Order: sequence, then structure tokens, then C-alpha cells
Amino acid sequence: MLKKYDRPGPRYTSYPTVPEWSGEFTTEDYLGALDGASSATDPLSMYVHIPFCKSRCYYCGCNTCIVRGDDKPGRYIDALAREIKMIGGRLGRRNNLIQLHWGGGTPTYLDEKQIEQLFEAIIGNFTLEDDAEVAIEVDPRVTSIPQLELLRRLGFNRISLGVQDLTPQVQKAIGRDQTLEQTEELFDHSRRLGFGGINIDLIYGLPLQTVRDFSATVDHVVRMGADRVAVYSYAHLPNLKAHQRKIKDTDLPGPEQKFELFATAVERFLTAGYIQIGMDHFARPDDELAQALDNGTLHRNFMGYTTKRTGDMLGVGMSAIGNISGAFAQNLSGLDSYMNTIGEGKPAIYRGYQLSGDDHIRQAVIISIMCNFVLKFDDLKKAFGIDYFGYFRQEDEELEVFIGDGLMKRTGNGIEVCPKGRIFVRNIAMVFDAYLRKRRDGDKPLFSRTI
Repeated sequence: MLKKYDRPGPRYTSYPTVPEWSGEFTTEDYLGALDGASSATDPLSMYVHIPFCKSRCYYCGCNTCIVRGDDKPGRYIDALAREIKMIGGRLGRRNNLIQLHWGGGTPTYLDEKQIEQLFEAIIGNFTLEDDAEVAIEVDPRVTSIPQLELLRRLGFNRISLGVQDLTPQVQKAIGRDQTLEQTEELFDHSRRLGFGGINIDLIYGLPLQTVRDFSATVDHVVRMGADRVAVYSYAHLPNLKAHQRKIKDTDLPGPEQKFELFATAVERFLTAGYIQIGMDHFARPDDELAQALDNGTLHRNFMGYTTKRTGDMLGVGMSAIGNISGAFAQNLSGLDSYMNTIGEGKPAIYRGYQLSGDDHIRQAVIISIMCNFVLKFDDLKKAFGIDYFGYFRQEDEELEVFIGDGLMKRTGNGIEVCPKGRIFVRNIAMVFDAYLRKRRDGDKPLFSRTI
């Protein structure tokens, strides 16, 4: 069954997925989307991309910059401030944020003065709701205690620690040297400072990983008491990320071993009392993610699984992605090109996509499957006025394969992914992806493998 379903496939942080977006989406289209969003009243989400790192981890799939001893971080903060002001001016009175996330790269590459400068640029143009989720990604190897204390004073209430794997031989193979002591020290201090939610990121499928060693990493995370844990599948795409060529293909686990790595992690987290959220997240029962899963309000966007269902998300910074007024927009991915364009007083839009009516329907279906493992036909009827069997006749026929393999089942008013099928949820969602049908089998892989 693993060989049957192991194929390249999207993670569906968006639909349509990024490869379908076009450079034909112009700056004028983006400004029009912002103008259209200004009349709405619901609060916004904002993602801020900070690309800087001291060194590049070989596995990394993010858009990063390695800089040493120059003024680019300071100039970048100035560019971010200009972009934030431009967006805020376009949105007018609609300036409330329910979710703010700093990602990277390594946001804590910035010094304390730069962190404060960036935060002031945001709150100078937007207002954080009282119950806003204010989150940041940190690297335990470079984040200082004074930085943590500053972040807490500014109002950050969630923090995500990049760990990946604590095994020394795996860390050496991925170009990352991070001790358990570094991780525990930062975790414990974050807890003492009162961060309301501490997340840890792990990755399975890395070179030289073994079930025994990865299980030990999972056990350390459980003992630390992380509120949330993300267990991502390593996306090996050396044709798209040249630095991944430093990882030997022969050191990577095969599909069977990779499945065993994940299955063992699932078993250990569930035994420890965590709730599985979507395809690759786990949360303590008292965490908001687990509660959102219970009441059916879990959502998924470019920041991953979230409890905050906002219609519009602003993307700020180099390569950042936004979702505004039914359109996706992505900024330029080059540091200098981004800063120069913003410096000219123009949006740094690189590409985007205006969703069609069919896109919205399929997006809702895929989000429901990826977040809650169910699709209720009545919900589709209520939201879009469509009959499931009439609209998705071909797709429904293709689901019979998954039903026959015991990965999903029919209910009285919908379809449901079985516990056994959760690791294959990307494959199930792919059935509803109209764009994948247009791709030829011989096309260059654009996505990580589903197993």
C-alpha cells in the first residue's frame, strides 16, 4: 500500500497550489485586492518573513539568506516598515490583527533593537486584538534569553522551536549542530516567561534517521511538555533546492522506513495523551488546536494549522505570500529585488492568482478533508448551493480505491478519513485538485512525496 500511494503531492497550504500561480497577476491586481479587502470588517492575519540565517541547513526548503557582517538586515527592516505602512494605508480603517506570525529564516537573527523596530512598525499601522495570536519561530542555537524576554514584553504569546532531530549523526548529515541542552534551556525559559503555547518542529525522513533514535527525540519532546508538535515529512527536492544535493540519496530512508518513523511518532504522542491534528500536528488536549478540532473550527493556511479562520491574510517581506479578497499574491523572492522595489514605493509582487468559483469550492473541500478528516455534503450545499454527487461525480468514483483499502468511509451525509488513512490524507485531497489532472506524468516533480 505504501508503494501504491507514495507519489509527489501538495501539502495544500493553499489551493490552487503555488506552481499554478502566474506572473500575469499584476501589481494593479494586488492593489485592487487590497482595496476590495478594505471594506470588510473581520480581523486580519499577517505573516512577516525574515529570511536571515547564520548558516544554511541542508534539508531546508524555506526562502533564506546567509548574510555575515553587512547592513542588509537593517535595510530589510526599513523595507518591511515601508511595505507595512503602504498596506495599512491601502486598507484604511480595517487594521485589526487577530493573528501575527514571524517566520523565516531565523527571525531571532535580528538583534533586540531591530526586533523592537519591526514590531513598532506593525503596531504603528495595525492594532492587535486582545485575543490575538502573536507567534514567532526561533532557533535555539542563536536565540538569547534577553531576546526571549523582549519578545514576551512586546506581546508575543506563542513560540515555535526548530528542533528537527536531536540525534548527533542526523544533525551532522543535515548541517545542523544543536544540543538537547540548548533546546531544553530555551524551552524552559520560554515556559517561565509565560508563553501561552510552545511548539516544537520535528522532521522525519532525514538522512541517517532510525526509528530508535527518532523515537528518543520524540520522547525528549514529550518530557519537555510541548503544547504542540509538528512532525513534518522531509521534502527532498534537490532539483529545486540546490543545497539539498549535499544530502546523499543513499542516506535517506525508503518509503517503508519513513512510514515507520512517522507511525512510531504518532503512537508515542497518542500514548502520551496528545491529540492528532490534521496530517502532521499534535496538541495537548487543553490546547486551542485540539479544541478547534473538537468543535470543527480548525483551519489551514500558509502558516499551517490554525484556530484563527480569517478571510484575508497579509504577506509581508521577501517571498511572503498573502491571501486577499479571493486572490493569492507572492512577493519577489530575491532580497535585493524586494528591497529595491519597495524602496521605489511600489508593491514587490512577483506572481499571484485570482480564484475562480470552482477554485473556491475545491479549496473548501480540500481544507475540510485536510483539517477535520471529513467532508459534509450539507455544508457544500449550504455554502455553494451545489449537489456533491452532481458536481464531483468523477472524483467520487475515484474515492472508491481509498474506501476499498480501508482508508476512508462513507457516512450518511458525507465522507470521512479513517485513522488508518490519515497519513494518506494528501492523496485523498489530491482527488479534488483539478490542476493535478492537467499535469503529465513525465513533468518535473514540484512537490514532496506523500509518504
